[in-house]
Amino acid sequence: MNKKITILFFLFLFSFLSSTHAQTLKGKITDAETNLPLEAVMISVLRGNTMIDYALTDAKGQFSLPWKHSGTLQLNISLLGYKREMRNINAAGTLNLSLQPEAIVLKEVQIRPGRINTRKDTVRYDLAQFASSKDVHIKDVLKKLPGVDVDENGQVKYKGKAIDHYFVEGMDVTGGRYNQINNNLSAKAVKTAEIMENCQSVKALKGKINSEEVALNLKLDPKARDQWIANTTLGVGWSDDNDKLLWEGGLNALQLGKGKQSVYNYKTNNNGKDLSNEQTILTGSGWQEVPLSGFLAQPGISAPLDKKRLLFNETHTLNGNRMYKWNEDRSLRMQAGYTHDVIRQQRGNTQIYYQPTDTIQIDETYHYRLRSDAANLELRYEDNSNRNYISNRFTMDGEINHGRSEELRQTLRTSRLSAGNYFNLIRNRENSTWEFRSATQYAYQPASLLLEEGKSKFNQHSFYTDNSAAYLRKYNGFTQQYKAGIQGERATMKYIPPTQPNDFNASNLSLYFNPYFQLQRGKWLATLSLPLKAQRYFSQQRSFLLFNPSTYLRYKLDYHWTFSLYGSLKRSAGDFSDLYPGLYQTDYRTWRSGNGLFPTSTTQTYNLYGEYKNTVQEFFVTASLTYSRSNRNTLFEQSVSENAIVYTQRELPNHSDSWNLSSTLSKGIYDWHLKTSLTLLLSRSNGEQLTRLTDSDQQSLLQTYRYDYLKAEPKIIWSPADLFEAEYHATLGYGGSKIGSDTRLSPLLDFVQRLHLTFSIGQVDLRLSGEHYRNDLGEHTHLNTVFADASLIYKRKKWRLEASLNNLFNKKEYAYTTYSATQSYTSRLNIRPREVMATVNYQF
Repeated sequence: MNKKITILFFLFLFSFLSSTHAQTLKGKITDAETNLPLEAVMISVLRGNTMIDYALTDAKGQFSLPWKHSGTLQLNISLLGYKREMRNINAAGTLNLSLQPEAIVLKEVQIRPGRINTRKDTVRYDLAQFASSKDVHIKDVLKKLPGVDVDENGQVKYKGKAIDHYFVEGMDVTGGRYNQINNNLSAKAVKTAEIMENCQSVKALKGKINSEEVALNLKLDPKARDQWIANTTLGVGWSDDNDKLLWEGGLNALQLGKGKQSVYNYKTNNNGKDLSNEQTILTGSGWQEVPLSGFLAQPGISAPLDKKRLLFNETHTLNGNRMYKWNEDRSLRMQAGYTHDVIRQQRGNTQIYYQPTDTIQIDETYHYRLRSDAANLELRYEDNSNRNYISNRFTMDGEINHGRSEELRQTLRTSRLSAGNYFNLIRNRENSTWEFRSATQYAYQPASLLLEEGKSKFNQHSFYTDNSAAYLRKYNGFTQQYKAGIQGERATMKYIPPTQPNDFNASNLSLYFNPYFQLQRGKWLATLSLPLKAQRYFSQQRSFLLFNPSTYLRYKLDYHWTFSLYGSLKRSAGDFSDLYPGLYQTDYRTWRSGNGLFPTSTTQTYNLYGEYKNTVQEFFVTASLTYSRSNRNTLFEQSVSENAIVYTQRELPNHSDSWNLSSTLSKGIYDWHLKTSLTLLLSRSNGEQLTRLTDSDQQSLLQTYRYDYLKAEPKIIWSPADLFEAEYHATLGYGGSKIGSDTRLSPLLDFVQRLHLTFSIGQVDLRLSGEHYRNDLGEHTHLNTVFADASLIYKRKKWRLEASLNNLFNKKEYAYTTYSATQSYTSRLNIRPREVMATVNYQF
């Protein structure tokens, strides 16, 4: 008996000590259906009907609540869209719960677990409710998000504006080359996508300098985070182009986590898929390389046609990215990439120049071959803390382009090698902020034009540096920043024509001072920038005092409505090639002369913007009205004959102006699993063209021209069930041109429709695609072109097999017409014929 009493006593003592030791109530809340952690779940402690304490779950679904209470209390666990849980509790400990999703009916409005939710300036998309089994890569899901769009080249836009930062788990491993993520990261690996508006990426400037930048951040599924995800692809096919053999191959590996990230990729093909955009920087940055102007440029290979239809390529691309993040502030990124590309194209052109006294038509047909090799290297260290910011970025870029046309007897070589270092230091003191910036870049640009009559060479060198210091102070919502700096460029060029070599120097030095003011009062934000620059061109013996003010006013009525007004005045000198005084040849029939003049321009720009955003209704609308006017002191005189086109710079005051009204609408419909969007553009441009009448009397006439254009672009993505998905994309363009008072070019109506249907039966997907192009080629002449594609996809575990048939109707030619200034341009080109491909993909 005494033994039993002793055991009971120790059990009671143990339970008492345990209860007194556990002073924290903690646990994890998950979704009962998916078993995924739930964030922002409210855990409320109630005594009667009064809440006396609470806690919220974090991103891992975990909560921790200090327990200072006695007696029996009620615990209320709630999250909008989930069934509420009530528990009686009288002691601290561990409590793990799973919540059941539940639709809530409130005043005839049904609320479900939202696909989109908002917190301050962050819009969060639950990708599980947008994705389907048919989505392969993350870009396939991003284009389904209301308010978000993905262009053909992979650029992501939010409310019609290109994003400025692309993060994965808060890290930018690609340095803006985010197609390496878009085209390779599995759609299943991503849990949520966050759009962050007014993103100030520099922590030391948060709350001090307004930012209009937009950032996208992908949050991975916990099962995919820090794990290596590898894929390999092999494909072979046949083309109805002399029975040509097609191939496609690739191997990529990604490891994306919160402390370190890696992206490695190799791809090759000759089946028309554009791989070069995986090396393209798609985001903007104030410290990108300084733009370089050249004297020669390779002809572009483009058309209002999906690029996969017209690209005859042989491409190899390789890239490696590695990023380390030691803590919340410090990171190191290393990148390298290389692309080898050979493109062939057959084209025919008809150019019509509408001159005051006659009309000149030029016809040509030629084959064109372009070989390109491009490489890039980047190292960046960043320490981004609230008190200090240090960033140093070193880049090297190089490219070699070789273009050849046998019919035109022309060989064009353009190359570039550049290296730059960009340093930024910010120090936050008690009441002020100091900033130092330094940018240095060297570039070498050799180019040559080889024709039957001789060879021209351009050896261009540029050394650029920009160094500045800034002082910032903010008090009571008013920010003052004063920046001063020195900017210089040593720019030289040796031109070696067939006759006489010629050296040219356009080196210049600038001193600048930029006061910046920002005032924020409640819903209002106003900024004023007053940059003043003194610039000296030494060889030209010209000095300028440039004043380029700008102002911005924003009114944020509430979460839904935002309005802004912007205005700026900018005066600038011509670029390096515009300043060259001599005559030089740019291709087999085009000449250009600076005529010893120094071109300057003054541009006024005004913009009125408004937007409405309702994430609950998945509705986004923007509207923008922009007016721009440029006044210049010189104008290029155009002299056209059948054998030569000569542009000579003349001293003649002139102006051009443009109006642009644009709007984007995007609406998601939850019940229908539908996303719709519409982009509208209405523009008018006015300008002047100087045309030489005859070579004998040297007379010229100033012609005015006007171009009006309307564009409407609706898109629909509909996924009513896992068995079926449809995507429709149309582009309607209507534009007309007026030259002088007598010549009106007939309006051009271009209409493109694209329809993609996907049917799923078990592990098999059948995809059918159709495209209809209707193009006006001139008055009473238009062209209808229809394409059809089909593919069959079989998926099993980690395997994916696809057989595709492209261009079923075997269309081989396409034509289109465009207007510019005082000319029309009709182009005819060959396109990829009927092709069959079979590919196998395996995920390790």
